[in-house]
Amino acid sequence: MSDLPKGKVQLLILGGESAPLRAPTEIALDLKPFEIPFTLIAKAGDKVKKGAPILADKNEPRRLFVSPAAGTITEVRRGLKRVLQEIVIALDSEEEEVRLPPLNPNQVERAALLTRLLEGGAFAHIRNRPFNFLANPDKTPRSIFIQAVESAPCVPPAEMQIEGEEKAFQAGLNTLCKLTDGPVHLVYHAHSSARAFKDAQGVQKHTVEGPHPISAPSLHIQVIDRIQSPEDVIWSLNAHDVVMIGKLVTEGIYWTDRIIGIGGNGMDPHKIGYFKVRAGFPIRALISGRLAHGTQRLISGDPLIGHQVSESDFLGFNDYAFTVIPENTHRQFLHFFRLGADKYSCSGAYLSGHLQDRFYDFTTSLHGEHRPFIDSTLYQKVQPLQIPTMLLCKAVLAEDYDRAAELGLYEVVPEDFALTTFVDPSKIDMPGIIRKGLREYAKEVLG
Repeated sequence: MSDLPKGKVQLLILGGESAPLRAPTEIALDLKPFEIPFTLIAKAGDKVKKGAPILADKNEPRRLFVSPAAGTITEVRRGLKRVLQEIVIALDSEEEEVRLPPLNPNQVERAALLTRLLEGGAFAHIRNRPFNFLANPDKTPRSIFIQAVESAPCVPPAEMQIEGEEKAFQAGLNTLCKLTDGPVHLVYHAHSSARAFKDAQGVQKHTVEGPHPISAPSLHIQVIDRIQSPEDVIWSLNAHDVVMIGKLVTEGIYWTDRIIGIGGNGMDPHKIGYFKVRAGFPIRALISGRLAHGTQRLISGDPLIGHQVSESDFLGFNDYAFTVIPENTHRQFLHFFRLGADKYSCSGAYLSGHLQDRFYDFTTSLHGEHRPFIDSTLYQKVQPLQIPTMLLCKAVLAEDYDRAAELGLYEVVPEDFALTTFVDPSKIDMPGIIRKGLREYAKEVLG
């Protein structure tokens, strides 16, 4: 581990003797990140094994979504227009799992590896750039990017996800190398001590360092293999996904273990840290005995780009953090006339400025209402991508997608605008704007 001594890391993963996580009785497959129609393979009341297919992508029937646990499907949750949201599974006391025949990625053809990833549930973890859609198995990527560095608040270092799974990580790399005609780019922290990254075989290695968002795949792609047109095909995934792919190929199992960070000033400070859980972990078990007093907002994911959840929800499909921050229950009278010695301000509007060495008691307060864009230079201070943040958002708002494309729309994803939204005095939801723009522009150019 590059960021913490190993002993301390182990303590945080276990949660310490005073703060272990409560064992779950339910696990869920989160479907909210996928804007695709599904075909149900299993229904409420069915018994399923871990790794058994329970859904298929209606647009690409070969892409299966498998069960993250063994037990009985107790609930199929739907949202607006009956869109599938979650599949909830009550755990068996002894879980059975599907075991596929092991494959050697160096000795089988690309088609066999693609079939294994599609049928085993791993292909749902691979994203395609541009537009950040699920990858198309019929299109060979010109390169693949592996994000082996994390910089977002509360998210554990990538080294934690692969510790003890170094062989599976290399097997995953070998598999990915067979799926592309171009290079596989492994991007990790310059001060990482993980031998699995430094000694990785068959890939092009790159190191990065700096503050968030240094871990953003969009930044890595723009610097190393810039997207030139909407027809480009580049795949993106993280280090944890690579281990999962390696285990699915060489051991035939669907791996669901992950390390998550639990934090935020809405939590008991003695019960935060890094914990080993499994995909689809229940929120109720994450907060049991951990919340501070008062009304709190529960966030699956990091505080910049995560989504609000309730006690009855589950950890998101792509989330490696769980954050809690206090809800703002009242607005301070004439707050804009106060010096704000204890308030954070990127623009220096308050007396405290944006001091890096002090603790700020962040809440859900926006400290103001939505208003027009004010100062584009403020966004560029925290935006490392070579794009004009304000002009791009304005082009999308005007539905001028040709202009937006010229400004770099197909090089970005909504997450790239989390930090600019955080510092924005105009309180504009830039990730939401970009999400809509990508969806609409994709309809124009891809049909």
